[in-house]
Amino acid sequence: MEMRQNLDYYQTMSGVKEADFKDLEAKPHMHEFRLGVRLYSEEQPQEAVPHLEAALQEYFLADEECRALCEGPYDYDGYNYLEYNADLFQAITDHYIQVLSCKQSCVTELASHPGREKPFEDFLPSHYNYLQFAYYNIGNYTQAIECAKTYLLFFPNDEVMSQNLAYYTAMLGDEPAGSIRPRQSAQEYRQRSLLEKELLFFAYDVFGIPFVDPDSWTPEEVIPKRLQEKQKSERETAARISQEIGNLMKEIETLVEEKAKESLDVSRLTREGGPLLFDGIRLTMNSKVLNGSQRVVMDGVISAEECRALQRLTNAAATSGDGYRGQTSPHTPSEKFYGVTVFKALKLGQEGKVPLQSAHLYYNVTEKVRRVMESYFRLDSPLYFSYSHLVCRTAIEEAQAERKDSSHPVHVDNCILNAEALVCIKEPPAYTYRDYRQRCSPSAEGPWDSLRAPKTHTE
Repeated sequence: MEMRQNLDYYQTMSGVKEADFKDLEAKPHMHEFRLGVRLYSEEQPQEAVPHLEAALQEYFLADEECRALCEGPYDYDGYNYLEYNADLFQAITDHYIQVLSCKQSCVTELASHPGREKPFEDFLPSHYNYLQFAYYNIGNYTQAIECAKTYLLFFPNDEVMSQNLAYYTAMLGDEPAGSIRPRQSAQEYRQRSLLEKELLFFAYDVFGIPFVDPDSWTPEEVIPKRLQEKQKSERETAARISQEIGNLMKEIETLVEEKAKESLDVSRLTREGGPLLFDGIRLTMNSKVLNGSQRVVMDGVISAEECRALQRLTNAAATSGDGYRGQTSPHTPSEKFYGVTVFKALKLGQEGKVPLQSAHLYYNVTEKVRRVMESYFRLDSPLYFSYSHLVCRTAIEEAQAERKDSSHPVHVDNCILNAEALVCIKEPPAYTYRDYRQRCSPSAEGPWDSLRAPKTHTE
């Protein structure tokens, strides 16, 4: 989801074209299908047909390959084989049903694309839908009739396609049109799929082995009557629950809107200059000096000894790329980042791998900073933690020559900065739920400074 949001963001950037995005793992059938649909949408049916036909050929090849991969040993789902106890016939049944279910799931697998949230609906039949109209546009009524009849194999009650078929038949003539049959490959695919579905629905009805049909074109007669009644009851229950949830969401939206109207501006909610709570903390710079709202720099938040204790904790507990999805150099290729979370530090302390006192110090420092921020800005609502991270940066020796990049500057992370427009938009993939950020770092003299990056609102 997060990577999809990143792609959506990149597509909105100036100068970025659709051709700039290349899927290095693109499936041949999906590549041909998307190219054919694009040409079809651009009203180039002559050019679209070869790609849509190629997509069909590649689809059936990919389907056979996907189905072949299902013909493996029984998947016990982890260590469940230790508790699995079945006689020969039950074991054969379980294995066979699992293989059939896997083969049916190839429909979803082949209809999925990284750029889409959900698989293409009715993916295989849609090929014939595009083709019948493309062939009609280039005057090939024979192929248009063939593809229309093939589509009606899957959706025999489709009125629009039936009307199209009647028109093509009138244009070509009843006699030649009557001799045209649906494509053999599609007939064999449909027949095989329906036989597998019958067995899977039977297993669902008799043995209680769940099966979710990936196709919307499956005739009702394939599903056992008792199972149809059960599914109808479940759909009615789901519809009722959805309606209740919808009504509840509307009530929540109304309450939120009313609350928003009552809420004051952020500048009114935050009154800078509250007590610092702890002895030794000194105010160094405020918002006015830092040229922005809700900014502050403080000295003496922790002592030099506490600083050294945290450094020792980092040396003992931090791992490369921790907190950065395993990326050892997330901000600049010239430095490596080693980090440890509060939870991990406390866990290592309980296991005796690091001093428990140092782990407690880590937690207490984060709590201390939170209390200071809450007090200094006189927040009317509690300030909660989103994320705490203890990080050490190490320069990579061979990557320092002629280095001109900044060394991970203090930055906001709850909005996406548009440097050209001088605005910061609060939308994913930024951490939009984070309203304040505190950062401690060792100064040249020893004590740690507490920095607060500018944020746009408070919770």
